[in-house]
Amino acid sequence: MMDGTRGVAGYVRVSQERAAKNGYGLGAQEQEVRRFVEYKGWRLIDLYREEGVSGYRKDRPAMDRLLADAKARKFDVAVFPSIDRAGRSVQDVIEIDRALRAAGVDTVFLREGVDTSTPTGELFRNIMASLAEFEGRVIYERLSRGKRKKASEGGYTGGWVPYGYRRMDDGTIAVVPEEAVVVERIFRWAAEGWSLPSIAKALREEKAPTRNGGAWRSSTIRGMLRNRFYTGRVEYEGAVIRARHDAIVSDVLFDAVGVATARPVSTFSTNKKNHLTATHRIE
Repeated sequence: MMDGTRGVAGYVRVSQERAAKNGYGLGAQEQEVRRFVEYKGWRLIDLYREEGVSGYRKDRPAMDRLLADAKARKFDVAVFPSIDRAGRSVQDVIEIDRALRAAGVDTVFLREGVDTSTPTGELFRNIMASLAEFEGRVIYERLSRGKRKKASEGGYTGGWVPYGYRRMDDGTIAVVPEEAVVVERIFRWAAEGWSLPSIAKALREEKAPTRNGGAWRSSTIRGMLRNRFYTGRVEYEGAVIRARHDAIVSDVLFDAVGVATARPVSTFSTNKKNHLTATHRIE
């Protein structure tokens, strides 16, 4: 820097909310960076915050901005709380460090005590990055096993929750009564032979509530009628198993809809001879 004091850029990142609950959230990381900069007598130029972003991702806005500012010579040192905050793969960490060094910026990883401006620090960086990548793979495998076990027992493993249900704070799935009434009506009408456009129109006319306040559409209804989740079951590895959430429609009604969608339904048009002819199938 012009005044002889080294300018510092700090980078902090959390990928999930639970990282903060485990005591290593953005606030704790920022405090580590600030304490180190103060101890060294340097000057903190900027803190680059990455919240809810995985270290495996290539497109990280704060990281991209940090690298761009490094090329613009806005700071002399980049400080990371630990190597795994910079990235979860060896290649990514090495590429980030090389990009910084090409811009004339030194890199410091606090938790590992690594300063890559020295040969020893560069070697140690590579070793610790390898360990960080290994740890990340172990965590991923452990989470995958947990999800597979939970799914095999009919538990909810995350993702989109269908209309008619809500995910509760304890992770369970509960029926929303006012939406369940609409779901039952949709299945009953479909089983009776109504077309998807007819069902959507009827729901719009009676102002049936939607999840996000939008209009009822045929595509939405089609997806609902094919979703066995409404029977209190989930699909796991090609098999349909009993889930822990309550059913909104019976297996009998669900199967009846499956039969109805395979045959012509009672939506008519007039032919040239003014005879009414069934022409529409459920879409």
